[in-house]
Amino acid sequence: MYKKILVPLDGSERSIKALSHTVALAEKLAAKVTLMHVVPSLPPYVNTAVDHLGQVQQSIIEELMKNGKEMLEQFVSSISDKNIEVDTYTVMGQPADEILEKANQDNYELIVIGSRGLGEIKGYIMGSVSNRVSRHASCPVLIIR
Repeated sequence: MYKKILVPLDGSERSIKALSHTVALAEKLAAKVTLMHVVPSLPPYVNTAVDHLGQVQQSIIEELMKNGKEMLEQFVSSISDKNIEVDTYTVMGQPADEILEKANQDNYELIVIGSRGLGEIKGYIMGSVSNRVSRHASCPVLIIR
């Protein structure tokens, strides 16, 4: 049924529940799993001259990417005793857009994502990554609460 599953992770309790659910599903379906982390884009800093602020921003970006990759590797280690093929992918951008692009580009058959648990009004006003992904994905989306 589902042979390629994409799991966006941000380290939250709900994303960890999504990973746990995915592991159980992948074991039963012999599915390949990709753990994905999206580092949200920083506001652009535009300056043609190389200056200290630009260097600091680049250092922050590098550190956030490094932390994301380390987090995913810890998740991979935590499920290494399972008989599942797992890979990781870290990218910077707008989370919902990057998740949708990855799912479409690599033909994932299922996205398993944790909900943020925003209240109805706050979620409606702000939107949420899981809500946007579920509305625009070309494959089924399983939202874990």
